[in-house]
Amino acid sequence: MDKEYVQHLRYKLQKRVRNLNTEGFATFHTALQRFWGFLRKQPSLWGILEDLEKRCPEAQQSAESIVGGQALAFGDELQHVAVAYFVLRKCAESDRQDIEFDIGHNYTTASKHDEALDSFRLMFLDPAYEYLDEQLDDQRAMLALLRKYKQKCEWFQREPLYKLWSDDTSRGERRLAQNLYEYLHDQGLEFSIEPTSASGEADLVSAQTSDDRLIADAKMFHPGRDKGKGYLIRAFQQIYRYTVDYTQPFGYLIIFKTCEEDIKLALTNSEQFTPSVTYNNKTIFFLVIDIFRYEQPASKRPGLKAIEITEADLVADIAES
Repeated sequence: MDKEYVQHLRYKLQKRVRNLNTEGFATFHTALQRFWGFLRKQPSLWGILEDLEKRCPEAQQSAESIVGGQALAFGDELQHVAVAYFVLRKCAESDRQDIEFDIGHNYTTASKHDEALDSFRLMFLDPAYEYLDEQLDDQRAMLALLRKYKQKCEWFQREPLYKLWSDDTSRGERRLAQNLYEYLHDQGLEFSIEPTSASGEADLVSAQTSDDRLIADAKMFHPGRDKGKGYLIRAFQQIYRYTVDYTQPFGYLIIFKTCEEDIKLALTNSEQFTPSVTYNNKTIFFLVIDIFRYEQPASKRPGLKAIEITEADLVADIAES
């Protein structure tokens, strides 16, 4: 990721955490809600938290127990961070002004509210902040990078990308994939293209010597050219098998929509910023990039014809194999 962008974002994060640490018990809750709103508006930071939520979904139950009055301790650092994230989220979404120091009281023998709040900060705010700061330079900001790429394509490069595909439709999908690879390379991501695994060739596997690898495939959606629902289902199943081969928890399916038909992803996690499917402890994220060249503005177009893909469609063949 761009170093100047990371430095600027890190400064904004540090400033807000520093301000949050100066709040007393009477104003801390509303300050935490403002801080949470800031995180949600920062794609890079929120992408890291989305990644964390997928890595440790069981932490949500522990967070519910803590909010309910239990004082739990954690020997695993990542598990502690994940629980801290869920606790902060539940507090920010709560209407209870005293929820944070009620939780803090369970982790200290001190009776004063400000001391209980310091305990809350030490147990939950500090680990979450340190994790975000550390991961800003890590590829776990990948969701944010891909969403930034989607926005760039749809806002500024729709016309040239559509032309890149339409000038040579037999090689158009590969050309679009190369554009994605160039973008990721410019962001500082190290990767190899089409490495061989037991299941065939994944389009892109990043930093094969590291613990966290990016498993991604770029595909085109155009039902009129046999690149429709069945094609995307097969692409999902390929990525799933690549994540198994490379023992990675995540995979990414980047879909370039080059037609007027829309894609309706009827998925359990479709309400999140980046829709995903989790199957057998592997999570595949979907990023649909619309580069179709519409002849009419959105206000004058007829209703879109949406082709629905359900979670059952995606995992059916995998479950049967």
